[in-house]
Amino acid sequence: MRGFAAKWLTARNESNSALLSLFASYWAYQWRSLISGPPRQSLRMRVIIAGAGEVGRGVAAALRQEKRSVALIDPNPTAINESQSLDCLLVTGSALSRESLLRAGISDAEIMVLATNDDEANLLGCAFAKKVYSEQIGDRTASGLTTIAKIRDPTLLDPSRGAGPLESWSKADHVVCSSDEIVEQLAAGLLAPSIDEILPLGDTSWIAVSEVMAGSPLIGTKTGYVGEIFVGIPSIYALMNEGEKGILSTGSEIIQEGQILVFVSRSTDQFHQITRAVGRKDEDFPDNAQVAVFGASQFGSKLAIHYLSKGSNVVVIEPDLDAANELVGSPVGNSKRLDVIHGDPQDEELLQELGIDHHDIAVAALDDDNLNIAISMRAKDKGVPRTGLLLKDRALVEAVHRIGLTRPVSRRLVTVTSILKSIHMNVPGTYQVIPPIPAIISISAEVNHDHSFAGKSVKDSEGALRARIVLVERRDETGSTALLKPHTLDTIEVGDRIYLFLARDDLKKVEKALEN
Repeated sequence: MRGFAAKWLTARNESNSALLSLFASYWAYQWRSLISGPPRQSLRMRVIIAGAGEVGRGVAAALRQEKRSVALIDPNPTAINESQSLDCLLVTGSALSRESLLRAGISDAEIMVLATNDDEANLLGCAFAKKVYSEQIGDRTASGLTTIAKIRDPTLLDPSRGAGPLESWSKADHVVCSSDEIVEQLAAGLLAPSIDEILPLGDTSWIAVSEVMAGSPLIGTKTGYVGEIFVGIPSIYALMNEGEKGILSTGSEIIQEGQILVFVSRSTDQFHQITRAVGRKDEDFPDNAQVAVFGASQFGSKLAIHYLSKGSNVVVIEPDLDAANELVGSPVGNSKRLDVIHGDPQDEELLQELGIDHHDIAVAALDDDNLNIAISMRAKDKGVPRTGLLLKDRALVEAVHRIGLTRPVSRRLVTVTSILKSIHMNVPGTYQVIPPIPAIISISAEVNHDHSFAGKSVKDSEGALRARIVLVERRDETGSTALLKPHTLDTIEVGDRIYLFLARDDLKKVEKALEN
């Protein structure tokens, strides 16, 4: 009897397990259908990202906040496990595997992002994804799939030294190599190191984010009237109170100590006005700065070129002899204002011999995050007024801010932003996240005849877009362009390029209003 009961219970459990499995399969199917929607009819279809490293996860997290369906592919189980919290479809496999692409839902994909650490694999992956997609959809040109390849080596883009332009022969619709943007952002930040965050908005304009200090003359003033205190100060377009979500400014908010303010500057010349307004102080930037760059990497070399073009004297310290010789043998190596030294960046005697304490700027651009932090701390301790460093790990940026190093820039965060810009190319223009206030983003778009707000006032246009217009780029009769403040304009005209601040939650609606 006991044996019969045991067998009956076993059979019942197996039956229940089968039913549970059946129900699980059914609801999984329903969930996939809900996410993907009817084939080729959804406005927001799936994005597949190959590479679940920090860049891939960063792109996936941003897209999930936009309520997009995302699939992540990576052969490394650890990377897949670290992506569990993203609420994405996770596939352990290769981007060059047909099975992996099918499991990721390539037939329902709108965009394929190749973000692995292998440049060649990323380019090849674009062609392979389009081939598999075309087989599944029956479209030989794979016109419904946009491919984006992340490239780490900028020499690949060079028409003479590399294979550029890569888009002309590869199957990559967009190639993202953010090395120039990384250097540009770091150099701009070093102009005003006391400003918490300086980000490119587009053209010559910048986003400056800073906390209001106790001595700020802005305290007690409405955000819309800051120009009455400092003539020519950039306008405030977003803010965040401690412990609250960031909001777009209406101009009526009262500025308080501890608030985070977001300014829009038409050029780097306005940085010192922002610094003074929030109650901070930076030394004047010298005309012929003495610059020390630690590392002759691609970033270190680009930083050397940047500062040489500004009339600075630059010394590059590189621990690898081959890398040092390569910089010396490059075209920039002929500059009389450049010294390249092969040596240990942490060698105390070498630093004393260089007179590091008499330099105006010190930038750590090596491939080791911890070494870059150590070098920057030492340079700051020796009295260098402006120290900067490049970091791969985005999480370290906040830690570096807390210990007082002036200007850390995350290479991976800039790359994530560059990829997001390519993803949002259905509205061609800029795209910028604002890390201190993640609820606010910035985009730009050109106004055409199809836009309902063309010919309307700035206020009416903002109402139609559910966004703040922060700058307008307008071309005159001679063909030259100028960046104009919105309050100086009567109407938004066809041909204008408008720069917008908007809530991240409204991105889908704003993009729809801006689509051609």
